[in-house]
Amino acid sequence: MSLAAAVFYGVSSGSLAFINKLAVTTYDFRFPAFLLLFQMIFTACVLKLLKVIGKVNFEEWSLEAGWTCAVPSLFYAFHAVFALTALSDLNIPMYNVIKRCVPLVNIFLAACFLKERRPSWKIATSVFIITSGCIIAGFGDMDFSMKAYLSGVVSIFSQGLYLTFVQKLSIERQHSAVEILYINSINCLPLFMIHVAVSREILLAIPYLQSCSLEFYAVFLAVICAGCVLNYSMFLCTTMNSALTTSVVGVVKSVVTTVIGMFSFGGVQPTVLILTGIFMNTVGGIWYTYLKYQEKLAKEELPK
Repeated sequence: MSLAAAVFYGVSSGSLAFINKLAVTTYDFRFPAFLLLFQMIFTACVLKLLKVIGKVNFEEWSLEAGWTCAVPSLFYAFHAVFALTALSDLNIPMYNVIKRCVPLVNIFLAACFLKERRPSWKIATSVFIITSGCIIAGFGDMDFSMKAYLSGVVSIFSQGLYLTFVQKLSIERQHSAVEILYINSINCLPLFMIHVAVSREILLAIPYLQSCSLEFYAVFLAVICAGCVLNYSMFLCTTMNSALTTSVVGVVKSVVTTVIGMFSFGGVQPTVLILTGIFMNTVGGIWYTYLKYQEKLAKEELPK
């Protein structure tokens, strides 16, 4: 079941990257908070409907439950907005290069908040290769955008924080993935409402929707539905495995999407630095994943 949750998350995450890129690049719909607001509304409504018809069961939102999940919800909101902002101006391979740095964040956060032991020198080396590849590729990116790269950095730190806190919640409070997803959706609604109002996104997004084609409505609906599925798969993978496993699955997924992304949405303008950086980043990610798998096998072989 843990493996199925990891595969489910990998497929959902890989698919959403291309659907989001289609919306923000092909249709130039650059209103991330507006999209995320509708994702939260859709998620909360679907889960509530499933509970009413008896398909799922979870704790209702309350001030206590909302406060318990307040910190991960805040970091989720930061991650989601900044990830979409970064994706608007980055090609998918470079977006993946930055996202592969999430395990680096998780290692240090797990040591701080979950009291896990320090990583081995091999894991530290693999993470160094991943990060070095990211930096080298950034120097070789002919379409370099400081805003996009800064958004990507904020996104990976926020993702590392909320995944770590979700894992902490599942351990300490025994919340299920569905409960965390529902509570997170309700918690994020006021955050995204404030964002679309302050940033004036709503004043630009509504006229866009009034004049867009039927094709975009299909893409808009796909983004909202896929976002709901991704959030569930992410919380499921984190609660059934760990924040680190979720990050590792993201690394494996990004290898596949990087190859596809090299030839889609305008592709990548290849340079020696960008190809070297992507290669180092990918090799480091694969090595890191292998080392974590070996660690897990070693733990399972220890006497109970």
